[in-house]
Formats: sequence, C-alpha cells, structure tokens
Amino acid sequence: MVNHTPFGRLSQRAQLAALRPVALVASRAFGVKPASLRCINHGFNTTYAVIDDNGAKYALRLNTHSLRDLVGVLAEQQWITALSDAPNIIVPKPLRTSAGQPFVEVPFAAMHKTLIATMAQWLPGRIVGDKPSRQQLYQLGALTAHLHRQSRLWRPTDDAQFPLVNQLLMNSTDHISDAPTSLIPRDVRALIDEVRLHIDLVYAQLNARMSVQPIHADLHTYNVMWHHNALAVFDFDDAGLGLPIQDLAITLYYVRDIPYADAEVWAGYRSVQSDLHVSPDVVESLLIGRGILLLNDLLVLSTPADYEYLPEFVRRMRLRLQHFIDTGTFALRK
Repeated sequence: MVNHTPFGRLSQRAQLAALRPVALVASRAFGVKPASLRCINHGFNTTYAVIDDNGAKYALRLNTHSLRDLVGVLAEQQWITALSDAPNIIVPKPLRTSAGQPFVEVPFAAMHKTLIATMAQWLPGRIVGDKPSRQQLYQLGALTAHLHRQSRLWRPTDDAQFPLVNQLLMNSTDHISDAPTSLIPRDVRALIDEVRLHIDLVYAQLNARMSVQPIHADLHTYNVMWHHNALAVFDFDDAGLGLPIQDLAITLYYVRDIPYADAEVWAGYRSVQSDLHVSPDVVESLLIGRGILLLNDLLVLSTPADYEYLPEFVRRMRLRLQHFIDTGTFALRK
C-alpha cells in the first residue's frame, strides 16, 4: 500500500525507512557493499556510517535538504580533494563511483526529487562537540587559518562552481519574511527586521574592503573530529565563496558560553595567519546573524525533531535579539 503522507509529516523512523533503500543504492554505486548501514545524523542532510563486508568503514551523505546543485557538489569535492594534499589539514578522502564520478544521483519519490549522494573514507576519532578543551579550540582556530591560507588562491575548475555566501542568509532563500505568525510572532519579526538592517550594512562594509574566497561556512565543533591530538574537518556542504571572518564567527557562535573560547580560537588563528582586522562589534553582528540564518533554515527542515524544536528556538532568538539590540553584543541566551 502506497503511503501518501508528505515526507515532512512522517515520523523519524518512517523517514529513515524510506531513505534506507536510497542509501543502499548509493553505497553500491561507489563500489561499497554494505554489511552494516547505520544512520548517524538525520537533519539538514542524512549521514550514514557504512561498513563493507571487508570491515572498511565509510561515511555516506545524502543531500536530503541541501541547497547544493551539481556544479556546487563538484566544487565541494574538488576542494576536499585539494585540501587532502595540503599541509596541516586533515579531511575525509572522497570516494568515486564505479563510473569515476564524485557523486551519484538517486531518485527519491517520497520527496519528489533526486538526492545527491557523496561518500568518503571514515575519519577516526570522536566529534569534539559541546565541550571543547582549550587545546581543541586553539587548534580549531589554527585549522581555520590553514583552510583560509590554502583557499586564498585556489578555485574550482571546469564546470564546478561555488555559490556566493557573503551575506546574512548566505545562499538560502528568505523563509522568514513569509513565515506565518504562528511560527514567528509579530514581536520577534520586528526584532529580526531591526537587526537585519544593521547586519546588511555590516556585510556591505565588509564586502567593500574584502575579497571572497572559498570558506567552509559551517565550521563548528560538531564538524571536527579529534584523533591523536589533531583535528580533522568534515561536512563541506555549506562551503561557498565568502569572507574568512564568517568562518570564525560561525565557530564562535556555538561556543560563546565558554569563557575562554574566543581567546583560544583567535590565538590559534593568529598563530598561522595575520589578523583579519575586524572590529569586535562586527564580530558580534555576525554572531547574531548566524542565529537568524539558523532560524531561516529551521523553518523549512522536515524532520520531526526540527518541528518540535522550532518554537523553543524562536523563544531563544527573542531573548538573543533583544539582548543584541540592548547591548550590541551576542549571548547564547536561553
């Protein structure tokens, strides 16, 4: 019997059941015969830990909600490949399909679209997560600087192309402006509108004096692995042509409630790369802007967990926006 329930209204168990055949087809396209297929993340994208019949382990990503088009995926895979040869940078080594392609497209009727899948060798270690040490934060700053140093002169080739992400909503469609008051109350929308005007001005000033280059654009402690006292970075799905300060602001957003985090990240960055010469108030503006971007993306995600979390995130954003308006600084108010 055909299930006509929209994918976004299915339970997480039902969504993953629908996606599993896609993951199996995609794995085999990369020449991997799964003996084990385990979902480790189901949100903006869906990621699986795949173990083949020889015991080798891989990471398979289905671009479930990704904004990536084919030329963007090509650029992403080209950059990861280039970074794998760069000093002081550890990234997952991409696999190619049996046809020699860096991705595979698999039709997915439940979402009425074709999903793009990529696969890479598994990175050993553990995700740093929400309790990074001083050493890990320092290394994250240094890693960010190494990425920026490599990408300053590197660009995708042939048909590959990164999107521009050097603005508040990066390359996302504006979902906030049309959101109903049941999702974003009028007082929260008024706060967002006031802050957005300020942030748009900040970006205009930054773009007037800085050049864009490839940036990771989602460089936080849940996208780095810690193994043998070294960091590896993964999840380049948001990478695009942006401003280096955006990467640092994204990192700092998630660790703002750790007293020593800012100092360690900046110290690590400056140990490799010269200062970016941005004022503290610019950084604070980019931090609150990250919150607005996350809210914008959360409005269109379709997992049950996202639906449940949205009202709570809106409540927190009300506090964070008001705090920014009152003080000019960002705080992870809860």
